[in-house]
Amino acid sequence: MKIPEDKRHVLFGGTFILANKLQLVADKWVRALSIKQWFLLRHLSEMPQDPPPTITMLARETDTSRQNVSKMLEVLERQGYVRLERSPEDRRSQSVVLTEAGAQVLRAVAVEGAPFLHQLFSGISGEECAAAADVMIKLIENLSRMQREM
Repeated sequence: MKIPEDKRHVLFGGTFILANKLQLVADKWVRALSIKQWFLLRHLSEMPQDPPPTITMLARETDTSRQNVSKMLEVLERQGYVRLERSPEDRRSQSVVLTEAGAQVLRAVAVEGAPFLHQLFSGISGEECAAAADVMIKLIENLSRMQREM
């Protein structure tokens, strides 16, 4: 890969390359869940559960379209990792409940994925990781602002 001189181009184009490689490698490394399924379940597990979040809330939390979240949840429900329930407050809305099987698979993936994360961040210092995280947060904030202004 030819590295552009302008580091902004590296960040912009590298984001696509990183996302593709991350999905490809992580999906082969951890077999129980795809990286996108893990991302969704992980966010669900960290959200307040009383009352359970709705599909719309989960989509907003993961900054993913409601349609994509719904499709992933249908698969996860068939696998027994989540349960979709009609919201008692709004019958048009569905709540998402993480099942015990879903919690178990998240714990298993955390153990199975630890060596993956260790290798992924190999050779990257804590300072480099913090700086990269700061840049990523700023890029996300800028894109969110741009999205609101559209």
